[in-house]
Amino acid sequence: MSASLARFFNLFRISPEFYPKTYTVLKSGYSVKTFLKDLQAAISVTVVSLPFSMALAIASGCTPDRGLYTSIVAGGLVSLLGGSRHQIAGPTAAFVVVVLNIVQKFGYEGLVVATLMASVFMIFSGAMRLGSIIKYLPFPITAGFTTGIGVVLLVSQIKDLLGLHIDKVPGDIIEKLKCFYENIATIDAPTVALSLLMISLIYGLKQWRPKWPVFLMAFLFSTLVTQIFSVPVETIFSKFGEISRSLPHPAWPHFSWDLFIKLMPSAFTIAFLAGIESLMSCVIADSLAGTKHRSNCELVAQGIGNAASALFGGLPATGALARTATNVRSGAKTPLSGILHAVFIFLTMLFFAPYARYIPLPCLASILVFIALGMIDKETIKYMVRSTKSDATVFLVTLFLTIFVDIPFAIEVGAMLAMLFFTSRMIELTEHKIATWEKHSKEKPAAPSTAPNEATDSHSDKQPYEHDLLYLPNEIEMIHIDGPFFFGVASHVQDILDKLSESPRVIILDMEEVPFIDASGVLVLKNFVTRAKARKIRVVMTCVPKNVKKTLLQMSRDAGETYGEFIDDRQKAIHYAYFLREEKRVG
Repeated sequence: MSASLARFFNLFRISPEFYPKTYTVLKSGYSVKTFLKDLQAAISVTVVSLPFSMALAIASGCTPDRGLYTSIVAGGLVSLLGGSRHQIAGPTAAFVVVVLNIVQKFGYEGLVVATLMASVFMIFSGAMRLGSIIKYLPFPITAGFTTGIGVVLLVSQIKDLLGLHIDKVPGDIIEKLKCFYENIATIDAPTVALSLLMISLIYGLKQWRPKWPVFLMAFLFSTLVTQIFSVPVETIFSKFGEISRSLPHPAWPHFSWDLFIKLMPSAFTIAFLAGIESLMSCVIADSLAGTKHRSNCELVAQGIGNAASALFGGLPATGALARTATNVRSGAKTPLSGILHAVFIFLTMLFFAPYARYIPLPCLASILVFIALGMIDKETIKYMVRSTKSDATVFLVTLFLTIFVDIPFAIEVGAMLAMLFFTSRMIELTEHKIATWEKHSKEKPAAPSTAPNEATDSHSDKQPYEHDLLYLPNEIEMIHIDGPFFFGVASHVQDILDKLSESPRVIILDMEEVPFIDASGVLVLKNFVTRAKARKIRVVMTCVPKNVKKTLLQMSRDAGETYGEFIDDRQKAIHYAYFLREEKRVG
């Protein structure tokens, strides 16, 4: 079978970095012992995934079975095609706010369209090998929107925790809190009692036996309590009806250009969150298991999994951190554990779906409270607030906008702020030094009488000067650029000529410490040389790194005419500057 897969990859000229980890496992051999470890891990992950899938689907404004469809379809495909040995994909809390907003505005069909669009973005990102870039999103942004999502998710559970009788809950968090306050008289005592009992039970078990399947135990216990004592609380059946016992047939949604435009920001957010969280999950799995994932392969698999999930009635999916960590700690060795996990969820839905009707909604709300509190990490908040002013600002702005506006806008503004602060720091690091002859110096070095000879040793005794910027005469200026020459610092170089007290005869640009130059930097450099020539000043460029010089040459047909002379050795450049200075004097 591995030989057949190899021929398939070679036929379509697929790069090895896109080979699924499943293929790697099959190629290296798969033993019964490994299968038993994967089987054990799959059972453990299924126990964790079942309550999560249903609870997150309900929090997203959908029926609980859509969460199960997601774990089955997307979970199975991501494990089969992904670039990680341990990734477990499914619905996560990161999507709750985005999905809920889409469903409220455009209905479930709008969510399908947005998810399919996001799938295209993810597949394209993987194909363009952007996987290694996406996972380096600044931490203040991820911490900001993750904490914000936790706050919004926590507030959204108040209705089910208190049993408030509200027909339609507003989407805006301020309006939502106002609505809860106005309807506080409809609070239901049995629901509150069950909610407190479940929160206490979950918290106690987490403290006492953290390795136990706490959420599944809460499901079973709350269902038994409500049925045995006939507690009058809302259940899955009373709100959503029967849970399906099979996967629906794939259905293609109705597309329109107007809907496509309206859903573009949401689709981008889904793709962004799916990419970030899945790659973060892969990194965590690698750190726990000592493995190495394939980022771009994982992105493509996430795109395929999300597309299939949408067509089969599911929700957006991504790598689930808690479920993936559970998979690793349970002894999983290969992606087969994730595939088996999807199979087990399907079998559970097939045989036990009728019993899910009795699960009380306060229990699901209690589970979501703990998920939300896990996202609102106090240590992370303290760490970010005590961080640098720029990072704290990015974190707080992203957090505020996630809570009170929406995630797409929060990410956009957070990324823009992070970029501006980064640019500002780079400008501060890039120093432009103008070294001139000190007027009070009594000893001036003798000027060379001839042009530099490439064969001459730059450290020869024939050269009567040393490379010390303080001993350059008035007619020669050396500008030392230390740092990247990009759009943020280019404007500083433009003003250097105006700041010089006297017009020199020669300017030496020392670019040894310039790691890169962008188009703005090249344009500024061209303008600088042009302005210098207009003032009859010769420009000599020295110690230009190869990559910088390559960029300069690529962007100019006549480098000598555009930039002046290039001299690789600094002392030879100074030697040549002395020669030009004397040449001008004679002229």
